[in-house]
Amino acid sequence: METKKDAAAVTTCREERKKNENGSKKRFSFRKSGYEGLLWILPAAVLLLIFSYYPPLDAFYHSLTDWNGTAAHFIGFDNFVRVFRDTLFWRSFGTMLFLTVTCMVIGNVCTLLLAELIYNNKSKRMGSFFRFMYVIPAIIPGIVTIMLWGKVILTGAPNGIMNTVIGWFGASPQGWFYAENTVLASIILYGFPWMGGTSFLIYLAGLNGIDESIIEAAKIDGISTFRRVISIDLPMIKGQLKYFLIMGLIGGIQGFTLQYAVTNGGPGDSYVSMVPGYYMYKAAINDSEYGYSCAMGVVLFVIILVLTIINNKFIKTEED
Repeated sequence: METKKDAAAVTTCREERKKNENGSKKRFSFRKSGYEGLLWILPAAVLLLIFSYYPPLDAFYHSLTDWNGTAAHFIGFDNFVRVFRDTLFWRSFGTMLFLTVTCMVIGNVCTLLLAELIYNNKSKRMGSFFRFMYVIPAIIPGIVTIMLWGKVILTGAPNGIMNTVIGWFGASPQGWFYAENTVLASIILYGFPWMGGTSFLIYLAGLNGIDESIIEAAKIDGISTFRRVISIDLPMIKGQLKYFLIMGLIGGIQGFTLQYAVTNGGPGDSYVSMVPGYYMYKAAINDSEYGYSCAMGVVLFVIILVLTIINNKFIKTEED
């Protein structure tokens, strides 16, 4: 009897030991392993690869070909040699650089000045009102604003709004967008007073993020408002300044909305307002030189990349 009881006890112990061993082993759980999150990321990653990474790679490939939109013949770096010898491309690049730097400086200074005025406004109710008023223009579609400036405000007609205003002071009517000597000034003047919109909100959010104790300490030390803006406010919103510098360069190099909608790169055949983006567009759409257009796009990409690296190297934020 004891032998049977001992054998049964041994068997029971072995079964319990196996159960404990099986229970102690970690079973693979797809949900707990962290791979479940990859399933949520995968659709966005696939779309990003297709619509954001594939087009630049395809453009680089076709920049090495003589491509008319249908047939493509490999020609090596001939398109790039042509780009570097194309005087109109580099002339348009100089025009773009002048417009981009000028508009960036004026736009950022005016917008930052507005943000500082609202930030230093002691009345919260008035501050909220002005924030609302200066954001409203961002709701209007950009093309509507461009056509308003091109066809109503800075039109070359004698009864245009700007010609009427300068006529009150005895000045003669100007051609504005439609004259070679005033077209670049008109592009810079477009968007006057160069403030408001989302950039204003971003600057204002950066100023509101400054610790109040720092501002109070500056007041106790008797620092003037101008010195506080230069020594405290600007260094504290360096991240916002860096962002607008990068995005302003990218937008300026790539953009050609005004040229497309109003000046056509001219006026006339003068190419005074021609910029690389519009020149690239015309080469592809009007002349069916898609391969050459891709080569210009690759050159612009490299220029943007170099400028962005330089910007990140010399403008450091606390997070960097």
